[in-house]
Amino acid sequence: MSVVVSDTSPIRALDHLGPTSLLEKFYGEVLIPPGVADELRDPDSALPPLELANIPGVRVQAPHDAAQVERLQQVLDRGESEAITLAIEVNAAALLVDERAARTVAASLGLKSIGVLAALLRAKVEGLVDAVRPLMDQLRTGIDFWISPSLYAEICRLADE
Repeated sequence: MSVVVSDTSPIRALDHLGPTSLLEKFYGEVLIPPGVADELRDPDSALPPLELANIPGVRVQAPHDAAQVERLQQVLDRGESEAITLAIEVNAAALLVDERAARTVAASLGLKSIGVLAALLRAKVEGLVDAVRPLMDQLRTGIDFWISPSLYAEICRLADE
């Protein structure tokens, strides 16, 4: 297993569904920057705050390149900017991120992105969840997690559901 860096949404989504232990199981150590930790502890929405100590394998680490974070904040939020910068600095195996703009920027900087839906597919393949469709439905209705109709259909196809 190797180190990955996560943005807010994958952790938030897995916490909503219950299996945050998938993070440690699949990815080993998961680093999050302070901006992500702040978003999880004090969300800007009606979502409940998360206690990071209850999420196995997650550790807060700040990126060092403040100038890179600042450049990225011209197009992304603080958490995404810090997560991308940290992923570059620690040579992360992947960046856990769901938002399209952040995934695009990450790809342009040579980072591999993994979204929560890919983690759920992997969980199904490994027999850790029975079905992905109801989990996607829970994300949509429970935390307003946006999934395009085409992506929803593709994930259902890949999951044989």
